[in-house]
Amino acid sequence: MAYAWHAVAAAIGNHPHFIRATLEQPSFGPLNLNTITALTRAGNEYTLSLTGSPRPVHEEEPTSPAADVAYAADKLLVSDPSDSERATAKLLNYVAATWDKQDLPLREHAQAVARTLRTQ
Repeated sequence: MAYAWHAVAAAIGNHPHFIRATLEQPSFGPLNLNTITALTRAGNEYTLSLTGSPRPVHEEEPTSPAADVAYAADKLLVSDPSDSERATAKLLNYVAATWDKQDLPLREHAQAVARTLRTQ
């Protein structure tokens, strides 16, 4: 089962400018699943607080093309992905995160890949 905090930590950890992303761990008590600390290669440390609510299984597909592409990438990472599936997900997440900077052919190609992944 995939959890949002694992997805966020993994996405940050896969970015080339970050060297580490971990859940905040207090010295005692339960694990804090709402806070992630990320460390950049330049030595900067960022603390991210997560908020959200679970989405019902029967909810409609994502509402924007970029969200659709990111959703398809996340679906690839749910189970034990192969190296090529992990690389595809990383590329799709990058395109989704930089959607406004991408040209139309790349956007259309990413959407086509996302549609193909949804039907598998």
